[in-house]
Amino acid sequence: MEALLQWAILNGATASEDAPARSSSDPAPQPLDPAVIDAILGKPASVQMTECMDAAEHADTPLDAREIALDDLEMLVENIDNACNLQPLGLWPRILALFADSEPSVRTGALWISGTAVQHNPKAQAAFASHGGLQRALDVLRADADMGVRTKALYCVSTFVRANVQGLTEFVASDGLPAVMLAIEAGSSALRLKAFFLLRSLIDEALDSETPEDLRPGMYLPAAIAELGFVDATVNALTELLEAGAGAEPAYEQAAGFLAVLAATDSGKRAVCECAALRGVLDKARARFPEVDTAELAAKLC
Repeated sequence: MEALLQWAILNGATASEDAPARSSSDPAPQPLDPAVIDAILGKPASVQMTECMDAAEHADTPLDAREIALDDLEMLVENIDNACNLQPLGLWPRILALFADSEPSVRTGALWISGTAVQHNPKAQAAFASHGGLQRALDVLRADADMGVRTKALYCVSTFVRANVQGLTEFVASDGLPAVMLAIEAGSSALRLKAFFLLRSLIDEALDSETPEDLRPGMYLPAAIAELGFVDATVNALTELLEAGAGAEPAYEQAAGFLAVLAATDSGKRAVCECAALRGVLDKARARFPEVDTAELAAKLC
């Protein structure tokens, strides 16, 4: 602060003020030390982002410091301009490399950053895709040993493909639907919740007649979901959720919502009606979770 005060006196005083007038022998005004500016205004976001990445990617950095750096970077990319700057700063390859880090919390942090950056951000989505980000996230979703990491991978996939027809096309071509099926068949309640939410959101988009056809999924999507056996997989998951009890209600609510919106399509209604086990499981679920509104789904059962 003393340096700032001296700079202000030397550079801000005028001849009419009390500060002495400069003579030709006085030293020229000196620019303010950048460190002082940073202390007052804070470092530019681009510098902060790079410093976060530097700290996060080095294995010799203490783990808690790496986690803090990733949390800070995630908060920075909540700003759409900062998220777009990941590409010119050369940070995308470095973030994606952390998907394979040995520490689950680091993998989780990198996936969280990616999912936040691409959400409703076409420029960031294009950059993410150009570096193979979707395929890497799907690989984590399919095979990571840590369920929490897989859950964050599905968050990343979900924010990339929703309201992004080009991203959804890549998702389908990359066998993304079978990867989501696996999450439903062998996932935690949290992972299943995200899977049901994604499917429900995508079908809602396909059914949204107010959105131009070229900006929303085609009806091929709910047809593919029905044909791949998602209804049977959901019934099996609901059976396991009923046995799990605590913490299962949110996933059940999303599952019921997914089946209801799927049944609003021709192919989906056939798949729902042909699933003989669904009604029995639904009756048990309604008794277990009475606060969940399943009237819409019940009305569509044959």
